[in-house]
Amino acid sequence: MQRALLFTAVLAAVAASSALAQDNPQIQALRREVEKLSQSLVDERAQLLTDLKVNGKQLDAREVMREAVYLAGGKLVEAKVANFFILEEVKKQVESGQRRAEDFVVTDEEVIEKLAPMKMEFETKNPGVDFWEVVRSQYGLNRETFLEQRKESELFDRVFFPGAPRNWPDITKEAIKAQTQSDQGPKFLEQLEKATEGTDEKGNPKKLPDFWVNMMRQFVQKGLRSWSDIRYASNGLPPDTVLKVNDLEWKTAEAFDFVKKGLYVQDLERAMQEVAVREALKQDLVAKGAFVTDEDFQRRYDEYRQPYDSTPFTVEVIATRFKGYPCLEAFRSRWRLISSFSDMIKADINDENLQQHANSRAAFFADGQVDVSLLPFQGRNPKTGAWEPDGMAKAKARCESVFAALEKKEMTFDQALDAHTEFFSNDEKKGRLGLLPLNQLRQQLRESEFTQLLDGFSLAEFLFFDCEVGKTIGPIAGADGWFIARVNTRTPARRQIDVKNERERELVKEDYITTRFFQWAAEVIGKAKFE
Repeated sequence: MQRALLFTAVLAAVAASSALAQDNPQIQALRREVEKLSQSLVDERAQLLTDLKVNGKQLDAREVMREAVYLAGGKLVEAKVANFFILEEVKKQVESGQRRAEDFVVTDEEVIEKLAPMKMEFETKNPGVDFWEVVRSQYGLNRETFLEQRKESELFDRVFFPGAPRNWPDITKEAIKAQTQSDQGPKFLEQLEKATEGTDEKGNPKKLPDFWVNMMRQFVQKGLRSWSDIRYASNGLPPDTVLKVNDLEWKTAEAFDFVKKGLYVQDLERAMQEVAVREALKQDLVAKGAFVTDEDFQRRYDEYRQPYDSTPFTVEVIATRFKGYPCLEAFRSRWRLISSFSDMIKADINDENLQQHANSRAAFFADGQVDVSLLPFQGRNPKTGAWEPDGMAKAKARCESVFAALEKKEMTFDQALDAHTEFFSNDEKKGRLGLLPLNQLRQQLRESEFTQLLDGFSLAEFLFFDCEVGKTIGPIAGADGWFIARVNTRTPARRQIDVKNERERELVKEDYITTRFFQWAAEVIGKAKFE
């Protein structure tokens, strides 16, 4: 408790000094102290992992640690996959005599030099904002781990894209061929080689445009993945293992120690909540004989993802960009629960119920929109996106104060909106969202399918379907802040949905199962005992 209070005091001191020059030695020292104390808080909260129970069942602390890695360090897990690819290829190239081990050494100085222009541009555009705090909030990486990941990216290029295309290793060329149509692979490689022949106007060797290099990276990553055996928790790995790629493993303890350097306390609490909630739902499914086996899950998931993964909109893209999951593994674990639950309500998935569901949510399925004005009170720092100490509690207090002033008619909603300042720096709407469909409204509120289960409520759904037009409502908790809102107008569905149309039926069916899943989950969670 004393450390928590000290942490709050130090951060308050930093905030109070924000008008000072960013390179002030005192400010830098305070920031270092904040980071050290923040890490101490994470370490202390991690001790709680050893004593988490759901309905009397003791959970394996390693499962919670692993979940924290997936939820807060999803990008790091995928980067580790690439790291294993690098290790395998480096070993192959060195042992075959193609390259020397020294060719693959990337120094901190090289990384910092390449990073300098980006850091300088950021600091010029965002005076007084700590670059590394933004990195931590956006990527879950502290300075050390961020630089480590940049080194890995540089090393990936050295291993798979050394110099001109004619010098690339065979595995790179084969991966590129595999991602092109029929016999076009060799011709495509020839074009790449011709594009880099000779020198540019300055006499330097020609290089591929960044756009093409990025595309080649994706080709190689996709090829390596398709040729490798990659396993996560949902593939049946034991709790002590986060990731296995062919014969290489990333152990949970090692992964957690690496990822926790960039964690906020809220990240760890979210991981504990996710594991506890999933365990409660799993227990209920098991008790009813509905939880699918490992083999059945793998078969179902492979069938589900197959039509997506042959397109640019892979399951990972849909899960992370559209459904809001922090990583693909988080989606897979939830999808297993939803798939199991769908078996329980199989008899209810018929034309009558689906059509009734389509009618009740017609605005969602058929391009309805809602115009919302919003007063957000952030639990995160609006400049950096980093969690503030007691951020949600303080946001609630500020929200309640403004809402009380509105109720007393000391100001109008529009006056409060004009005077409001708690918007993120990239928020161009400043609370006036305009007409939006449901999914875009969710994005504005930073809600998703992932957060809805944990929060037990969707403000976006309430505003879109149920909130009285013209009425100011609040205070309402969101995923990372509190809100006061007003629905200005609402447009109806633009057409009638017919579930006998196969395409529309599939959309309605998926939403019907998800909606029923949330309702069932709320009941199970409400009865569960969490210790």
